[in-house]
Amino acid sequence: MDPISMNSYNMSNLLRISGLATGLDTDSIVQQLIRAASIPLDRLEQQKQWYQWQQEDLRDINSQLMSLRNDNVFKLKLQGTFMAKTVTSSNPSVATATAGANAVNGSYTISVSQLAQAATTASTDKIGAATKNSDGTYTYNALNNTGSDITLYLKGLDGNDKEIIIKNGATIKDVVAAINAKTNETGVSATYDPGLDRLFLVSNFTGTNSKIDFSGTTDPTAQNFLTTTLKLDSKVLDTGGITGQDALFTFNGVQMTSSTNNVTVAGINITLTGTSNSTTTLTVLTDVDKIYNTIKSFVDSYNDIITKINAKLTEKRYYDYPPLTSEQKQAMKDSDIKLWEEKARSGNLNNDETLMRVYYSMRNVVSSTVSGVGSLSSIGITTGQWYEGGKLYIDETKLKDAIANDLDKVMKIFAGVYETDSNGNTTLKTSGIAQNLYDTLKQGIDAITRKAGSTAQLYDTSFIGNRIREIDDRIAQMQRYLNDLEKRYYAQFTQLEMYVGQMNSQSAWLSQQIGVMMK
Repeated sequence: MDPISMNSYNMSNLLRISGLATGLDTDSIVQQLIRAASIPLDRLEQQKQWYQWQQEDLRDINSQLMSLRNDNVFKLKLQGTFMAKTVTSSNPSVATATAGANAVNGSYTISVSQLAQAATTASTDKIGAATKNSDGTYTYNALNNTGSDITLYLKGLDGNDKEIIIKNGATIKDVVAAINAKTNETGVSATYDPGLDRLFLVSNFTGTNSKIDFSGTTDPTAQNFLTTTLKLDSKVLDTGGITGQDALFTFNGVQMTSSTNNVTVAGINITLTGTSNSTTTLTVLTDVDKIYNTIKSFVDSYNDIITKINAKLTEKRYYDYPPLTSEQKQAMKDSDIKLWEEKARSGNLNNDETLMRVYYSMRNVVSSTVSGVGSLSSIGITTGQWYEGGKLYIDETKLKDAIANDLDKVMKIFAGVYETDSNGNTTLKTSGIAQNLYDTLKQGIDAITRKAGSTAQLYDTSFIGNRIREIDDRIAQMQRYLNDLEKRYYAQFTQLEMYVGQMNSQSAWLSQQIGVMMK
């Protein structure tokens, strides 16, 4: 190739064709140059990873703080939490009970002479509605053989008669379906037992207002279908039909009635289960175990998060273990990567100012005293040794004794002191530890959210979120710079290849001319 043709050769044809003229490994040289230029990019990636680890750990702590606030501390803000009652019955076969917050501790007597019952009736004998087959199945027989439809009238819940049409040739399954299609309007349900060969009707509620009333059925054929074919008690045709009954009982000497067997008297929710000539005693007491377990659940959750925060604040940082780059990970085993990143991530919240403020604020609240009442330690909840970082301990015996014998004090320490004015309006006079801790947790959660953001946010405007975006922008700029730099290196090596190629061509041409001249 002569010099002229070499000069006219398109440079793009030599792009990234390594060492054609020079014999150099261009790709290797360029990659090494880019690798050296990429060191600032690696540092940006490592910095981004560090912020991401901080963000993940802060959000994890925030989630646990919210759980403590919403699931535990909130309950202890409420006076009702400390009004839990337990009720024992001397005869559960007659009555069982639970107590509301307003129930007064003490013993109550109850005697039950009659339980509330739903209106109910059934076929008085077999009605021949089904024939049992040899394989155990049933063949259902036609019950309406009149040659025409039969219309029954069943009294509805609104006092008006509801039409129930029994088609000609209908079987017992059709009869049950027709009655049940009107259940929402009549309050009456039907079932059929093929083994007993009987139809059963029952009202869906108890008391004297429950009825099975077909008195609106005046057609003789329809009446005959009810009493002869279905063999129901003829009382279903009487005015008022068959009715249920109210419960009759005496509570603390006062006679009472109820349309259901579930009654509430003096804040006690009583379930009547049977009748008896003797008196049953219901004993209402403070539910010490329930209140204790609620407090213990709070202490356990508090200890979990306070221990976790303390560990993060004091965790050692290993400066010789920066986050790994993608290239470094490719050269390592998964197990080695895991061990390395444990040290690289360690200490990412060491002495973090935001977390430290939350930590000490929480400790200050639980160690405080409610004015005129007392502190947690006075009811058996104390702080451990200094090296345990604020962990709480419960003296079970002391706390349960306080709940059983000085419940008002326990309630005021957690829920606060309330006062009632002359108009009967109740207001909070002094905040309790639970209220103060609830507010402190909210402030801490908000502070951490401002720093690390939340997964619930559509757009992360937190401090760390903004820092990560800034780093992403710098990474994008750096990547564009490296792409341009790589192109420039390849262009320079391509130019070198062209120049060397030209020199080689000229040298070959001169050698050729000298050879001709010497012939």
